[in-house]
Amino acid sequence: MKTKIFVLCLLLGTSLAMQAEKTIKVACVGNSITQGAAIANMQRDSYPGLLGQMLGAAYEVRNYGFSGRTLLNKGDRPYMKEQLFQDALAFEPDIVTIKLGTNDTKPFNWVHHHEFMHDLEQMVNAFSQLDSKPQIWLCYPVPAFHYDWGINDTIIRDQVIPYIRRVAQKYDLNTIDLYTPFIGKGSLFADGIHPNEEGALMLAKEIYRALKGEEVPADYRPQAYPGVRSDWQGYERYDFNFKEKQATLVVPKQAAQGRPWIWRPAFFGAFPSVDLALLEKGYHVAYFELDNEFANPASLKTGDEFYKYMVKFYALSPRVVLEGFSRGGLYAVNWALKYSNKVACLYLDAPVCDVYSWPGQQSPERQDFLKKWQLGEDQLEQFTANPVDNLEALVATQIPLILVAGTKDKLVPYQHNGAHLYQAYKKAGLEVKQILKRGKDHHPHSLEDPAEIVEFILEHNK
Repeated sequence: MKTKIFVLCLLLGTSLAMQAEKTIKVACVGNSITQGAAIANMQRDSYPGLLGQMLGAAYEVRNYGFSGRTLLNKGDRPYMKEQLFQDALAFEPDIVTIKLGTNDTKPFNWVHHHEFMHDLEQMVNAFSQLDSKPQIWLCYPVPAFHYDWGINDTIIRDQVIPYIRRVAQKYDLNTIDLYTPFIGKGSLFADGIHPNEEGALMLAKEIYRALKGEEVPADYRPQAYPGVRSDWQGYERYDFNFKEKQATLVVPKQAAQGRPWIWRPAFFGAFPSVDLALLEKGYHVAYFELDNEFANPASLKTGDEFYKYMVKFYALSPRVVLEGFSRGGLYAVNWALKYSNKVACLYLDAPVCDVYSWPGQQSPERQDFLKKWQLGEDQLEQFTANPVDNLEALVATQIPLILVAGTKDKLVPYQHNGAHLYQAYKKAGLEVKQILKRGKDHHPHSLEDPAEIVEFILEHNK
């Protein structure tokens, strides 16, 4: 009997530990107020962004706000007919906050008000049927202080909120009253409809209080950077979601003049000797989850949006150092080809430059690559992003290049990949350096002592 009890306790303890380690996923569904319209840095300062900061590392909060959208399926811009709604479902959240109804009060939308409860129930059921079985919180809309765009505060107060309350009662759901706390506080709204930064902070605090059942810690202060803050190798690290992909920014203790930065499109934290050395020199280190995109055209555009965000809101240098390890090299070269004026230099480490030499035909990576490019095995000749096939264009950019590789790399053979770039650069008389690790395979990447690599980067990123 004692043995059975011990085993039961052990299993229960393991289960609780696994639950404790599981990140709690929060989806904030809404309109422009959720998205952060009227807030300059929506990624950081919208109420979902601030809520994620407040909740900390145990939570992942994503912003699924979409400007102008209605709950009503017969409204002018129905939320449930947007891809973002499907993205929110695919996120499989543990908690959902739904804050819709403001745009529904416009006269041409509210003629369908008799369907409001039905459509809200449809959204509730869509989330309820997920495997994650999320807690669903229905939010009352904030007041409208101006009759702009036809939005009607009287309808919000006297009709939308009662509709939401009735659905919550029917399905035994929690509600968050975001109307009452803002009565008489029009100064917290940039245009009478959309909260400003101070208003978004108050919204985040109200939602935090509802979700956690306690006040926001007294020492909380909005962060300089978005996402969840933690420590990485003695430096401040910020993890956040950008365009449905993981992003990371590591901040130096003192930024160097011009705020230089190095960007990895793949494999954050792997063999980080160069990143650590550059942090010490005052570089920011950025990562954006493009590991499995294989430089497809849409991913290049998304990468440019990430680049613009970093430059615009954090004043990072308009010329970035691109760091491409393995398949990250495929992305780095193609991004540099498309946006050459934004690249200071390229650091490529065992880079994939010819997909025909990597990976094997039956490998999962090969199938992922074909899927991302929407190609069949018999359509590979249509693939146009091989760096080895675009050497002339790469040389024309005159972007300084440093290459590091093992001479015995069996996964990405250097002679079929990076060596072609080196030879093209040498022939053109351009700035290029090659560091070959004799007898080494694909791993380990980089160098234990990265001084040569760091010196090249510093020299060509002045």
